[in-house]
Amino acid sequence: MTAVPWHRDRGMLAIGGLGVVVLVGYGFDLVPPVARAAVCWGLVSVVQSVEVWVGLRIARLATTSRAGTRFFRLIAAGAGMFAAGSVAQTVHVLADPASPVATTGSPPQLLLLAVGAVFLILAMLTSPLGLTSKRERIRFWLDAATVMVGVALFAWQLTGAARPGTGPPEAAGLVLALIGPAAFVVVAFGVLKITLGGTAVFTRAAAGLGMVAAVLESVNMALTQPLAASGHESWQLALGMLANVAFVGGLRAQYLRSRTLAGTARERRGSAHSRLPYVAVAASYGLLIRVLLDRELSLQSWVVLGGAIVSSALVVVRQLAAFADNDELLGRLNAKVGELADAKEVLQRALGERDMLAERLRHLAYHDNLTGLANRALFLERLTAALAVGAPTVMIIDLDDFKPVNDAHGHHAGDTLLRAAAERLTRCVRDAGTVARLGGDEFAVLLPAAGPAEVAALVERVATAVGEPVPVGGTEVRVRASIGAASAPAGGPTDPTVALTELLHRADLAMYAEKQRKPPVRVP
Repeated sequence: MTAVPWHRDRGMLAIGGLGVVVLVGYGFDLVPPVARAAVCWGLVSVVQSVEVWVGLRIARLATTSRAGTRFFRLIAAGAGMFAAGSVAQTVHVLADPASPVATTGSPPQLLLLAVGAVFLILAMLTSPLGLTSKRERIRFWLDAATVMVGVALFAWQLTGAARPGTGPPEAAGLVLALIGPAAFVVVAFGVLKITLGGTAVFTRAAAGLGMVAAVLESVNMALTQPLAASGHESWQLALGMLANVAFVGGLRAQYLRSRTLAGTARERRGSAHSRLPYVAVAASYGLLIRVLLDRELSLQSWVVLGGAIVSSALVVVRQLAAFADNDELLGRLNAKVGELADAKEVLQRALGERDMLAERLRHLAYHDNLTGLANRALFLERLTAALAVGAPTVMIIDLDDFKPVNDAHGHHAGDTLLRAAAERLTRCVRDAGTVARLGGDEFAVLLPAAGPAEVAALVERVATAVGEPVPVGGTEVRVRASIGAASAPAGGPTDPTVALTELLHRADLAMYAEKQRKPPVRVP
């Protein structure tokens, strides 16, 4: 199945259009306040139901791997929890439009939202890393721990948990404080699976849109109270809706790609080292500076902090330079390996062509070019081998009146006649022996093991077959075959050359004796 570009897919275009409508309608406060929350949660319920449907469709695709099936079933389960919470919130808003939690979320919705986040985290945690060696796995978890520490710090700061006295004591506030970091965990692990792991059950496009959705939802959770206090509840609703639009867009992108792929695993990048841990360290230092700016530190404290940052930066730069050198060396090595592979392929092709040419030359050296039969060299070679192990029989066959046919009808007719005779001889002998053309109109048959009765029957079959008419140039010609047969005696000469010469001589004499007994025939 041919992959459909995302910008031409109707589903993706509809999702993009929905995002634009949400951005304009809620960003510019075009939706009436009385209907704002009800429209939002009703629309989100529909979008999240679509997320469940698409996630299950991806899990059922034949191209989805076993790990991918488990992953997208968990994603669908999480989306199902979100959809149930949105339906509960829609019912709550319709029953009490003036409720203080109409935009921020009622306790049932927040509980279902938390459960759904757990499913998403489980999906990320249980997806395979694709790392085979122990060293790779250790490096992954060290890098992952470094990144996750930085992510946790930012999540803690963003959600307000780091600011004393600002955290809401209510259960709803507690849920909000937990959901925000959970969404960040999803973001972090999505990045880690793509950049650090060996494989991922999702494509880059799906992962990118999924991370956008998680970031939007995290920001939404963090800014719920500030936006409500500033009178921009519609912006808070827009962030939640746009997060779901991005999420369903990611699932749709994954579905489009998975239909055309034999599995959704992604190959690793060329570099064996990730820069993400260093980005996390730098971001943590930036967050540290941001937090310390609110404190009145002494000049000495800032100098010490600056020295630590500079020394850490120098170590990071040195390490990254080493990584760059290693990547360059690996690139050169991979290029050489590729060149060797190409050279091996060229060599194998050349060797194959050489073997084919050698076989062709051997065939030409041991076979008659006109009839395709064995030639004199191959016949003598096989006769020598047969004499070494037994008492073979040789038949010499000469075509009577071939020269008159050749003179009367031309060389083309003579060639036609020779090919017809070769075909008939082969049909008569079959697998019992070797048929050869010794030269001109003279043929030979080698029978490694045949009794007198078998030889006599074969002589009669050959004479009959060769004597059948042959169509030549609009007419038919007939030739006769003079056949002489001789068998090697059991106690013959021990010298192979002498034995071979005597056997052929006796067969020749028998053939000429047969020819002398026949009257000449008139060629038409």
